[in-house]
Amino acid sequence: MDKKQDSLIRLRTIAVKTLAQVYHSHQSLEQSFFEEITRNTERTLPEFERGWIYELCSGVIRFRGRIDYIIDTYSLKKKPTGPLRRYLQTAVYQLLEQDTPSALVVSETVQAIGDSEGEQPSKFANAILRKVADSREEWKNWKITPESPAAEMLAWSSLPDWLFFGLKKTRGLQWALDFSKACLERPHTWYRKLDSDEPLMLDAGYRGDEPPGFVQDISNQLLLKEVVEILRAKCKATGVEPQSLKILDLCSAPGGKSLGLAACGFHVIATDVDADRMQKVNENRARLGFEKQIVIQVYKEIQKSPIQYDFIWIDAPCSSTGIIRRHPEVKWNRSEKEIEKLYDTQAQLIEWASTHLKDDGAILYSTCSVMPKENDPKLPPGFASVQAWEWFPQIAPFGDAIMAKLIKKA
Repeated sequence: MDKKQDSLIRLRTIAVKTLAQVYHSHQSLEQSFFEEITRNTERTLPEFERGWIYELCSGVIRFRGRIDYIIDTYSLKKKPTGPLRRYLQTAVYQLLEQDTPSALVVSETVQAIGDSEGEQPSKFANAILRKVADSREEWKNWKITPESPAAEMLAWSSLPDWLFFGLKKTRGLQWALDFSKACLERPHTWYRKLDSDEPLMLDAGYRGDEPPGFVQDISNQLLLKEVVEILRAKCKATGVEPQSLKILDLCSAPGGKSLGLAACGFHVIATDVDADRMQKVNENRARLGFEKQIVIQVYKEIQKSPIQYDFIWIDAPCSSTGIIRRHPEVKWNRSEKEIEKLYDTQAQLIEWASTHLKDDGAILYSTCSVMPKENDPKLPPGFASVQAWEWFPQIAPFGDAIMAKLIKKA
């Protein structure tokens, strides 16, 4: 075995351990990846090696439904579990989505399994992967139709059953299939320059040498543009200067909403129940020179304050099903029961906002969810939704799924 192959086997083992961390701890891929490369290496990994591991893990998580279906198709007597399954997942992902020669994928994976799990598991893996490799093109071109068995549609979608069948029921089968297909594609990286409100797509991703501004998905930028127009219209109608409006970003972290409003001349009070995540807001406002435009306050103090606001933006905690292209682990780390618990929190946030709103004020309620129930919260008596927006990854401009409602006193 040459040094390069030995290195890739070692990196594959780190990827397998990272996947275990994601699956069992429900941590983000980023956090699990950082912990594993720190724990399993005695040196700083070169950028290529870090990228190779991350790409492998991200791809497996993204296509996990299809990958497991393929593995189980050829595992007729006993379904593999634990590290063996995760090693197989890495190999099947490469066979599905990369151009690495089949023989190399199979040999590297079988060797890694032999070193880690022993001779019998390696023989089992060799038999499975050779069958997958023989049908590689067939699996790469796998198509389903509305007449396909439900189990096949679910596996092809690579969504958890509660999400796929929930979307099928509430939005229709074709919508669910189109959405699931879009979620298997990596999104573009969008950027907001401070001197322009035109979204900028970063073809090479964020590099750190962009003009002053911040990364913000296209859907978020479009919603921000709508909000700015509403606030400017209010200023024009009332003769109030933009910086005089009392605006509260109630669920601020990581800060894109506050930064965007500040860039358009508004002053914002930013807060979040997660004090640790507010550190990112603080860093960004300092980097962009918005310390005066964005005032950070402690969440508990905001809750107790009697201040009335002109505008309260609630980017509510939600299932995050609208951002699974950027964070594919979200779809596997959420459960239907966990999401149901959020409904009360979402309603409580709107209830609180309704008691801290000026008579002519407005609430902007938004989520990065595709679940209709999360975007149809119960409104307090005397309030009504007067305007709504929605963006989905399978519909131009192909950004995150964002749904929002403007709420006012009826």
